[in-house]
Amino acid sequence: MIPYSQAVEQLEEEKPKIYTLNSIRVATFIFGPLAAGYLVSQNYKAFNEKDKSTTTWIIAVVALIAIIGLAVITSSIERFPRFIFPLAYAWGTFLLVQKFQGEQMKEHFATGGKTFTIWRALLAGLICLIVTVAALFLILLVIPGALEE
Repeated sequence: MIPYSQAVEQLEEEKPKIYTLNSIRVATFIFGPLAAGYLVSQNYKAFNEKDKSTTTWIIAVVALIAIIGLAVITSSIERFPRFIFPLAYAWGTFLLVQKFQGEQMKEHFATGGKTFTIWRALLAGLICLIVTVAALFLILLVIPGALEE
């Protein structure tokens, strides 16, 4: 039988880390909806809700497609403020995460759960941005005449 203090240490080591609301909001604002999808998905995995993790990825990809579509549509509007999109999806993500993961996050913190640093969230966001740009570039290469302007 192991001593109580050693058992507590083992439990703390086994508890997964999560991303904070602020890390998710900042990474989403800077790097886009795929970053939000990744970070929120990782939180769901940490909370043992793998089915919601998959749903999160689907929502993130649909959001990315919608945002790109809106950006193309509004590109012809001369005085449209471009910062609206990052603000909208960053705050929207923040509110949704607060609603769907907020209680789990509070419980995680109350029981001594640890978090990833914001630097890890930013690195994950940067990787998601690189994937997004590469995918867009490949799509534009496939569309005939898309890069000829």
